[in-house]
Amino acid sequence: MTGRELLVAAAWLVTAALAIIAVGRLVHLDDAITWPYTVANALTPLLYLPVYAALAIGFALRRGRLMMLCGLVAVAHLFWAVPELFPGGPENAPQGSARLRVMTANLLYHNAEAGRLGDQIRRASPDVLVLVELSPLTLTKLRDSGALADYRYSEVHPQEGAFGAAVFSRFPLSDAATPEVAGYASLRATVRVDERRSFVVHAVHTIAPTSGEYARAWRDQLDHLRAEVAASRLPVVLAGDFNATRDNRPLRELISAGVRDAHDVVGAGWTPTWNASMFAVPPIARIDHILASPAFAITGYQVGSEFGSDHKPVLADLAMR
Repeated sequence: MTGRELLVAAAWLVTAALAIIAVGRLVHLDDAITWPYTVANALTPLLYLPVYAALAIGFALRRGRLMMLCGLVAVAHLFWAVPELFPGGPENAPQGSARLRVMTANLLYHNAEAGRLGDQIRRASPDVLVLVELSPLTLTKLRDSGALADYRYSEVHPQEGAFGAAVFSRFPLSDAATPEVAGYASLRATVRVDERRSFVVHAVHTIAPTSGEYARAWRDQLDHLRAEVAASRLPVVLAGDFNATRDNRPLRELISAGVRDAHDVVGAGWTPTWNASMFAVPPIARIDHILASPAFAITGYQVGSEFGSDHKPVLADLAMR
């Protein structure tokens, strides 16, 4: 086999594999084969990039059928990926609205450098701070930084391992609950902004869908959140590590239940939040989110910097009508 034939064979192999993954997404094969489709779908913006190299090979070597298949896969990729890149702008705060800033961070439960987040908390000065992977270690490091001292109200539930969580707030908190969902702890509380405005905040941390068992639990957790959003009489804010991107259907279904992704509303573009600590490899997926009910105008969004965790923090400026 000549070098040219090897190149064409490799292009066919890559394109065929990506075509199978794309068709699987279109026919919801992730319902039947949760793993590895959950991860493949999450990586959609990057996963399909090799098809453009295959398309170039097909064009250069005049392989019509290869070019046709590459073109179909590329169109699907662009349809899915381009909305993530659209520029936009923040919404205006309605007259008389209550303005607040929400910040969330996955601390990485064994992160001995978690205290470094304190500088970002002080600079951002969020009104509501949602922390996940809150372990005794990360809580101690963050408290030692002094960044939590200004928060009068809190619900703090550290755990050994990855499923501790906390909400720190400048506003009163009430009705806190820590239900177990699909075998994993969760946290929610009601935030009283003023005499006539309150909302429910959820500290979100779903299990990473890295196996069939975990993917089913992950789906159950996201479905539970969707039911909570649909049933809530108060506006809601969901903040944390969803272990899901806009390319995972369970997250899209959650959003369709009645919340908006702060990133998408503002049009923040390519701002991945994970993996922030992989040596020489930039973050590749936006799995940390702040979702808010339509009762909130979303007036700003930004991603923070690395602090020893594998996740970057996320901030959203909200104006509650």
